[in-house]
Amino acid sequence: MDNTIKVTSDVQDMSEGVIELSKEYTVAKDNKLVQKAKIDLSEKELKLIDWLISKIKPDDKELLQVNTSISEINTVLGFGSGGRNIKQTKEALLNLSNKGFWIESEDNSGIEITRWIDEVSLKYNGKAILKLHSKLAPYLLQLAEKGNYTSYYLRTIISLKSKYSLLLYQLAKSGLHYGVIGGTVEEIQEYFGHKDLSWGTFNGRYLKKAIEEVNSKTDLHIDMLLGKNGRKIVRVEFRITKKIRKEVSGKIKVPMHNWLDT
Repeated sequence: MDNTIKVTSDVQDMSEGVIELSKEYTVAKDNKLVQKAKIDLSEKELKLIDWLISKIKPDDKELLQVNTSISEINTVLGFGSGGRNIKQTKEALLNLSNKGFWIESEDNSGIEITRWIDEVSLKYNGKAILKLHSKLAPYLLQLAEKGNYTSYYLRTIISLKSKYSLLLYQLAKSGLHYGVIGGTVEEIQEYFGHKDLSWGTFNGRYLKKAIEEVNSKTDLHIDMLLGKNGRKIVRVEFRITKKIRKEVSGKIKVPMHNWLDT
């Protein structure tokens, strides 16, 4: 029996304009999902979730199925073509279906376990049906009415190659209104999933490189400030500024359901 997920002709025929347009969609999340969720995802898994979130429209009342294909996902997110990359994306979707995480409840009364994906159906002809988990709805729907949310272009996160850069970027975006966001060393390392490392090792191996990538590839500039108690680093703050945007002639127009204009 041949159970290989095939490349569909409709994706092979996707024009460059359609691919580029899909990258201009916007990812919008409640700040609790950005700042408070205990997330342990790979770079590919983070991008897959953001791609699914970008399919949500501001007036959606529920999380809907997304009809797509593995090849469309790999093309838009830059994961590459071929059997090996298709297999890796399937594995990432399986991981997302199995992974749960803690997040502060909507009414702030405690914490609860939430999952990322509720439905994954892959057809042998290459088609796919995906759906975000219903428990995510309060953190993804009707955000303009609730306020206190973070939004950014899908294109920006596609350009980032490190999971730490992805996490740092969305965290910085959530603090952009105030120009600063931070916490204790323990809180920052927990956010990035490395409470087990010393500050020096974590900073040198992951955080500095993430700051450099965000500063070089995105619309934000981040400066890190460290607070000390004697010689010990006890607090980390990220000072955030938005770069002046240069208009690019001939750029594809952003779809009307663009969060950044709300």
